[in-house]
Amino acid sequence: MDYVIGSGPAGVACATALLARGRAVTMLDAGLTLEAGREALRNVMAAQAPEDWTAEQHAMRKMPLSGDMPDYKLSNGSDYPYRAAAGAPEIALGVPGVSASYAQGGLSNVWGAAMLPYREADLAGWPVGLAEMAPAYRAVLGYVPIAGQADALEADFPFYVRPQYDMPVSRQAAGLLRRLERAPGVTAGRARVAVNAPACIACGECLNGCPRDLIFSTRHELARLRAAGLNYIPNAVVRGVSEDAHGVSIHAFTGRGWQNFSGDRVFVAAGVYGSTALMLRSLGRERAEILDSQYFILPLLGWARTKGVQAEHLHTLAQVFVEIQDATVNAHNVHLQIYGYSDVLEAMIAQKLGPLKGLRGLLLERALVVQGYLHSDSSGRLEARLDDEVLRVTPQKNPATRAALKRVVKRLRGLPLGAFPLSPVLQETPPGRGFHSGGSFPMRENPAPGETDVLGRPYGRSRTHIVDSSVFPTIPAATITLSVMANAWRIGSLA
Repeated sequence: MDYVIGSGPAGVACATALLARGRAVTMLDAGLTLEAGREALRNVMAAQAPEDWTAEQHAMRKMPLSGDMPDYKLSNGSDYPYRAAAGAPEIALGVPGVSASYAQGGLSNVWGAAMLPYREADLAGWPVGLAEMAPAYRAVLGYVPIAGQADALEADFPFYVRPQYDMPVSRQAAGLLRRLERAPGVTAGRARVAVNAPACIACGECLNGCPRDLIFSTRHELARLRAAGLNYIPNAVVRGVSEDAHGVSIHAFTGRGWQNFSGDRVFVAAGVYGSTALMLRSLGRERAEILDSQYFILPLLGWARTKGVQAEHLHTLAQVFVEIQDATVNAHNVHLQIYGYSDVLEAMIAQKLGPLKGLRGLLLERALVVQGYLHSDSSGRLEARLDDEVLRVTPQKNPATRAALKRVVKRLRGLPLGAFPLSPVLQETPPGRGFHSGGSFPMRENPAPGETDVLGRPYGRSRTHIVDSSVFPTIPAATITLSVMANAWRIGSLA
């Protein structure tokens, strides 16, 4: 019996590969789910036309705001993806709005659905290259829906599996794409998002949780995996793994109290914070360094208005991807996701304007928002320390971050955006805030203590595999989830 710990993107991808090989697989998962009342609300709204939704229904699904940005992204008004489960270790995160997840499906319940593979250049310093990752990308995209369109991005970021559908872009985004089509030194295209596109009604509710549940979550895959033979055990929080020559032993807190499970191998996919806490404890180590692709927000103010944007039928996920090569940092890319109008943006602008909030309609017709990511070499890091059973995570700044952001702003000012970057209000978020983190047990060709081999096995272990972003040697700027799933599938297919 093989055990997979966690039902997020890495756990589901790994279990998919193991089951395809004919392995017997049990998934241990805390498995928190959306509250029944909110699930009922979503089902009611899914059966209604958007014009029939009430103000009360909308109010129940809004994200809270603190300062200039959302505290965290809710799912249908619920914070269940961020709650601690019974028996979970204490994780003291020193970054507001950052959390481990014990939800069924993990953070895929609240992600932005953005999907890009890594390039060969992004895998520099990894013990695996694109030759090993490409088959895994194809396998994962065989069951993850992706909406996209052939465009300039494809030369560097192939689809691997050709999308059959696309998501419509807003008039703001369409104009931006036309202007960037021939801009030198950057590559721009439609955002690729993991959405069941044909059923999308462009209601604009994406950031609050799709009322029709069309944004891909790995919890959607559990029924498929169980039909393929997966033994799924919810309400299980693993606190320790050990192994000997005969197999592995797993110590978990379950609905029946503390239980031990024995098997042939264990695949750890508890997310970077959960996996780091579990493996530090299991390996008798005290400290690890977590890498991050640091996240920033930069508003753009258009020269011209796009009238009626608030009434436009649109989705509110990322509309445009822009890749900028930062040639001063080892040819790393800076990845930009550009968003247009949403009720979240409207609330942020209204909060910022205060007594001048009557101007928000005018500003919204000119506003775009850049959500950008830097390579981990240009980003801060997080120190993770196991202190008397508590994982304490402390952000560490990188002096290179500010210089990288200045280069991004300068580059954007030279592009035909039809908009001006509002650099005085650029928000440099702390390391970890963008949830593109990993590398606490990096893969190496010849691992040392605190590292893993190409199959995610920690130094000194042969039957324990870490399969989530904890094993990434670097965190490239491009979107992380597709590569997390691909690497987990690769390990599951080979281990």
